[in-house]
Amino acid sequence: MSFDRAILLAAFLLLFTKAEGQINVYMGGNLHGNYSWAKGEESLFKPGFGGGFSFVYWEYEYWFLKAGLDYNYKSSSLLDYPYNFVDAESLGPDDQLRIEEFEHSIGIPLTVYFRPVEKGANTLLITGSMEMLYIVHMKEQAEGFDAMVLKDSDGGNRIKTNIGLGVGYQRQLDKHMFLNIVPSFQIDLRGYRAYNSITLTAELLFGVY
Repeated sequence: MSFDRAILLAAFLLLFTKAEGQINVYMGGNLHGNYSWAKGEESLFKPGFGGGFSFVYWEYEYWFLKAGLDYNYKSSSLLDYPYNFVDAESLGPDDQLRIEEFEHSIGIPLTVYFRPVEKGANTLLITGSMEMLYIVHMKEQAEGFDAMVLKDSDGGNRIKTNIGLGVGYQRQLDKHMFLNIVPSFQIDLRGYRAYNSITLTAELLFGVY
C-alpha cells in the first residue's frame, strides 16, 4: 500500500469513528394539541391540533436548535361586527354577533431548547420559539349567515409571526432516541386574526448522523 493511500485510509477511518461517536443531527416528528382564543371581545377558547416534521442540530450538551415544517389548525369564537357577511355601512353600534373563526396554516418553526437540569434519562427543557406562518385557509361563520371562506381581500395579509415560550420534559428512550413533551404559551404578533394559544407538543427524535 502506498503512503498516499495509507493517509487517505487513515483520514476516512478518523471521520468514520467521529461520525459513529458523535451524532449531532436528529430528525423526527411531532403532534400537538392547542386551546386558542382570538384577540377580540369576549373571545372563547376553542380546541385545535397540528403536527409536523422536525429537524434538529444538537452540537452541545445543554442546548440544541430545531427547524422543520408544521401544520396548524386553530379556532375561536368572539363578538365582532359581521363585516364579511353584510355591508358595513348598514351596521349599527349594537350589531355585533358571535362569530366562529377557523384557520389552517403551514409554518416554519425555529426553536431553541435549553437543558438546564439533567438526571439520568430525564431532563428539564426550556424552549423559546419563533414561527413564520402562512394561512392557507380561513373561514368565518355566524348565526343566521352562511359560512364564508375568506379571500385575500377579506382576510388581509396571510403571513404572520408567532412566538412562544415553554417548559417541558425530555426522556431518553435509547442511545440516540429522545421523547420531548412540552407545554407552551404562544402568541401571534400579527395577522388578520391574531391568536393566543396554550399548546401541548409531543415530539420524537432519532439521531441520524
